[in-house]
Amino acid sequence: MMQNKLNCEKVYQITGLIKESKYLTILTGAGVSTGSGIPDFRTPGKGIWEKIDPFKVTSIQAFLENPRRFYHFYRPRIEMLWKASPNPAHEAIYRMEEMGYLKYLITQNIDDLHRRAGSKKVIEVHGSLREAVCQRCKKKITAEILINKLDKGEGVPYCECGGVFKPDVVLFGEILANLEKAILESKKSDLMLVIGSSLQVSPVNFLPEYCLNNGGKLIIVNLMPTHLDYQAEVVVQEDICIFLPEVVKTLEKEDEKSKT
Repeated sequence: MMQNKLNCEKVYQITGLIKESKYLTILTGAGVSTGSGIPDFRTPGKGIWEKIDPFKVTSIQAFLENPRRFYHFYRPRIEMLWKASPNPAHEAIYRMEEMGYLKYLITQNIDDLHRRAGSKKVIEVHGSLREAVCQRCKKKITAEILINKLDKGEGVPYCECGGVFKPDVVLFGEILANLEKAILESKKSDLMLVIGSSLQVSPVNFLPEYCLNNGGKLIIVNLMPTHLDYQAEVVVQEDICIFLPEVVKTLEKEDEKSKT
C-alpha cells in the first residue's frame, strides 16, 4: 500500500513539474521499447551487450570488412523492430506532444516506434532502421525492401549500382546524427524527462547536463539507477508502460479542471 501511495505522489509531483515548465524535452533510451518486446542493451542478465561484443558485429569497421557477418547479426533484429508495435509508453509521450507540453523528443532508439506512435518532433541521434542507404549512390530503401534483398541476395543487400545497403543508423565508430540539434534543445529546456535510459552512452548521456547547467530541472524514469539520479527532482524506478500513461491521465484531468 505504501508503494502505491509513493507512486501516486510521484505521478502528481511529475505532473506539477510538467505543467509548470515552459520548455519540456524528453530523452528516451532502450527501456522505453522493452514493453514492445524489444530487449535493451545493458540490463544485467538480459542486455544484448552481455552476450555480444558490439564492436565485432555492429561497428562501421565490422560492416565494411564483412557485411555478410554484419547482417547475420542485424537481419533478425531489423525484422524484429520492423514487426514491433508502439506500446503505451510511446503513446503517452505522443500524447504529451499532442497536448502541447512536449517541445522535442530526443531518442537513442533506432526502432522508429516513436514516429509510428504519432510523435512528430523527434530527434533520432542514432538514426533509424526504417530505411537503408546505398554506400555508393546513396539511394534509400525501406526496411521491408532491405529484408527482401537480404533474403534474395545471399545475406548481402546489393544496390543496382553494385553498392551495399547499410541501415540508416549510427554504428559504433560513426558520428552521431543531429547531435547539435539535440544539444540546442537540451540547452533550451527548463525541464527534461529522461525515460528508459541508463545514461551510459556518450555523448548522449551529457544532454541532461546541458539542461541542468542552464538552470533546468531533471526527471528520471528508469528501472536501473543512473549517475544523475542525485541531481534529479524526481527519480522513478517503475514499469514505464504503466507509469507514463498515469502521468498523462493526470495531466488530462488537470487540464479538464482548468477549463471548468
